[in-house]
Amino acid sequence: MKKNIQQEASGSTLVQIRDLIVHYETDDGVVEAVNNVSLNIEKGEVLGLVGETGAGKTTIALSIMNLLPHPPAHVISGEIFLEGEDLMKKSKKELQKIRGKKISMVFQDPMTALNPVQTVGQQIAEVIELHNSRLSQSEIKEQAVKMLETVGIPGARYDDYPHQFSGGMKQRVIIAIALACEPELIIADEPTTALDVTIQAQVLELMKQLQKNFGTAMLLITHDFGVVADICQKCAVIYAGEIVESGTVEHIFDHPMHPYTVGLFNSLPSMDKDVERLSPIKGAVADPTELPPYCSFYDRCDYCTEACKKQNPVLKEVEPGHFVKCIHEIRRKEDADHGAD
Repeated sequence: MKKNIQQEASGSTLVQIRDLIVHYETDDGVVEAVNNVSLNIEKGEVLGLVGETGAGKTTIALSIMNLLPHPPAHVISGEIFLEGEDLMKKSKKELQKIRGKKISMVFQDPMTALNPVQTVGQQIAEVIELHNSRLSQSEIKEQAVKMLETVGIPGARYDDYPHQFSGGMKQRVIIAIALACEPELIIADEPTTALDVTIQAQVLELMKQLQKNFGTAMLLITHDFGVVADICQKCAVIYAGEIVESGTVEHIFDHPMHPYTVGLFNSLPSMDKDVERLSPIKGAVADPTELPPYCSFYDRCDYCTEACKKQNPVLKEVEPGHFVKCIHEIRRKEDADHGAD
């Protein structure tokens, strides 16, 4: 296994993923959803995972939670550590103690994530009771009410049902459930996708503030670079199940080096430039059932050469803390610097 900084755990490392490979075996073929993904999440930091739909972002998240559907999902190889403990080797009973207590998840659709026949207060209290068996019922309810109020919902609404809340309020309830036991990591899977723009901003601001207040680490799955810039300290860009670039937000935004990352930025509307058309990335996303043995971005890349078809590049460190999976990344940096001049 090739060694790089991303695979080296430090004393502040909370979650470490090593060489994760996940396939979905279907009647139509084998979907190579995640391919040799390695990344670290440090204690208290927010890591943004960015990529197109189908890139493998949610599969990585569900792998951490050990919630992949079996079948069709199969973890072919890899390790996932939480504070040095291998989550892949935990029993179902051990995982139940971890989910909600140490790792929680905020799902992208608040309309379906809540139980429609339980009050929102009961659903928050259920998590607290599961991980705090010594608390009395009155103490559990008191904590649940406090969590509602923490996310900006009056405690008096403890006995209300999900259908009595708007989409944004439901997402606040889900955040309250996720934070109820003060976990060390929250996985937020596109938490504002189903909300309108105004409510998105409110929910994201709430999550950012709560993350700072609780000191909780967060893996934020998104396709929106604006959200990454606002909330995250680090960013990993994923394409066809592989991390193609990772580093600090400053690395990714100031000096994008992988052609896919550059293409994503070029396709964004700019407030500073007057252009008639955006510059989308050409072609279609690589078919995960027929990934090539060489660079999976080759057919869509503006910088590809014949050398790109002779190897599948490895993720390598091109400057301290900045990793790129491309043999032409130095030229990309020179282009970016030249453009800035």
